[in-house]
Amino acid sequence: MLSNRFLQNFVSVLLIGFVLLLPLDIFSQSVNAYPKDGQIKDLKGKVQQDIVVAKDGTGDFLFIQDAIESIRVYLPKPITVYIKAGVYKEKLIIPGTITNVTFRGDGPEKTIITFDDHTGKNKLDTFGSYTLKVLGNSLIFRDMTIQNTAGNVGQAVALHAEGDRLVFENCHFKGDQDTVFASGENSRQYYKNCYIEGTTDFIFGSATALFENCEIHSKSNSFITAASTPEWVEIGYVFKDCKLTAAEGIDRVYLGRPWRDFAKTVFINCEMGSHILPGGWDNWGRPETAQTTYYGEFGSKGAGANLTKRVDWSYQMSEEESKKYQKELIFAGKFGSKNAYGQDWFGHAVDTSFTLRSAYQKEKKKYPQIKPVEDTPMTGVMERLGIAYKELGYRALQLDVFYPENKKGGLLPGIILVHGGGWKSGDRTLQIPLAKALAAKGYVTAVVDYRLSLEARFPAAVFDIKYAVKWLKANGDQFRLDSNKIAVSGSSAGGQLANLVGFTNGQSRYEESSLSSNSSEVHAIINMDGVLAFHHPESEEGEMAALWLGGTYAEIPEIWKAASPLSQVSEIARPILFINSQFQRFHAGRDEVIAQMEAFGIYTEVQTVENSPHTFWLFSPWFDPTADLMDRFLKRVF
Repeated sequence: MLSNRFLQNFVSVLLIGFVLLLPLDIFSQSVNAYPKDGQIKDLKGKVQQDIVVAKDGTGDFLFIQDAIESIRVYLPKPITVYIKAGVYKEKLIIPGTITNVTFRGDGPEKTIITFDDHTGKNKLDTFGSYTLKVLGNSLIFRDMTIQNTAGNVGQAVALHAEGDRLVFENCHFKGDQDTVFASGENSRQYYKNCYIEGTTDFIFGSATALFENCEIHSKSNSFITAASTPEWVEIGYVFKDCKLTAAEGIDRVYLGRPWRDFAKTVFINCEMGSHILPGGWDNWGRPETAQTTYYGEFGSKGAGANLTKRVDWSYQMSEEESKKYQKELIFAGKFGSKNAYGQDWFGHAVDTSFTLRSAYQKEKKKYPQIKPVEDTPMTGVMERLGIAYKELGYRALQLDVFYPENKKGGLLPGIILVHGGGWKSGDRTLQIPLAKALAAKGYVTAVVDYRLSLEARFPAAVFDIKYAVKWLKANGDQFRLDSNKIAVSGSSAGGQLANLVGFTNGQSRYEESSLSSNSSEVHAIINMDGVLAFHHPESEEGEMAALWLGGTYAEIPEIWKAASPLSQVSEIARPILFINSQFQRFHAGRDEVIAQMEAFGIYTEVQTVENSPHTFWLFSPWFDPTADLMDRFLKRVF
């Protein structure tokens, strides 16, 4: 008979050997950071700053769950967990004590979170089969894939989401049955620009959830949704502007069936493939649910939009009824709609009224000879697009850089171009053709995003543009930039901002705290039809300005004055070129500014573009002369 001591030693050896054979992922529950000095530190529940997770060891953590467990509960301020490219085989849970965190990947094709649990495996049920379980509130997930690779073996959840104020943007959710469990009686969830695939009931649960601009892909003949909306919850699942697709050979798919009696699901302006059955909806063998469910559609299109053949207990909504499903109304709730940044947690409103097309449609009647200048490739000009220059937490501000291809010669002057749109609309693409034209003349140019009035009030836009100046200086070596020769140029509202940036170099009121050691100082200003005084005899600024400034002149005269470049002229102002149309309202305050700058001995120049629209810089025949005027002015002052 073997002795007890021998058996104990034998078992110990077996256990040690077993442990050594286990994959490293099994140890991801221990919370260890990997600092550059190689020392391992226990950081559980202590971290309250941004975190990097990297499989190759270049981040703070190797495993995502370690990063999650390191986060301080109920964070005092938001943080970002950046998950670098890699395949992370982990079963993750984000507890209810984790709030105000953005989890950001490198893209759905690069950052992949995967596991393979399913019902029946290790006695798991549906709700334990998840890859990622989210119980925390006010969380954002961007640019990643979350998948369950168990296959066609029954329920196998990829995402189990029950927290409130959850945002998933540009995420892919892959699996088979029960891919996305969007649940929680008081949960509000927003899925934007996502891809969701599955076989049966692959979007199910009790949450109020909006799926906007998503692709919903059916892998088998079955059911897309299985909502379990509580009776007292007004809105369940809403699909807006989505595209419903299917795998080859799939031709019998229902939009949904009721998991519980009061299921609510609507599709608005969605494109439906031929795989959607004419009846559209199924009652799960319970005819009585026709009296309690709400299944509705508006604006469905495509081969699967057989509206006249839908089951008679579903609803074809009127346009007026569909307005109930606007984002702001869907997510209104007793728990509030603001995040830690003071913004609506589901994203700010975007005004798209001012575009190159809309400007052309407006002006072509009076100026039939005009031609819009489109963004086209330009020989000899290099570009870097979509660079995140400022992280806001809930989103990043981006810029595009253009510079000469020729690498010979010395350093190049730079120009930051600021778009217009009444401080409410427009985007950086409006300035790209001009930026490219100037880059071809030998400049490093950057077009920038900044926060508009529907997202943030004055002086946020000023802060953003100055931050872009700092970024350009910090990264100038990549483009051979001369950091001592940077101009800021703007058109319309962008011209006003350019002037304010150039007149307030180093003034604390107009500077945002930053870790950057670079200054936001610029050395020249170009203003194309931007007002210099909001309250002025020539000015017609009213509702648009009041929205951006936070009130009317009668209510907040001091803010109107602070935002007016005319009130900021001093000896630190920079040389300025005014390029103006013939419309006087856009010159408000210009002559007074010129008089003050002359008193300080600072160079000014005025060029008037006769017989042109306000937005002359967007169109031929004025586009090329405008670029030439800018080039001539900068060569003079630089």
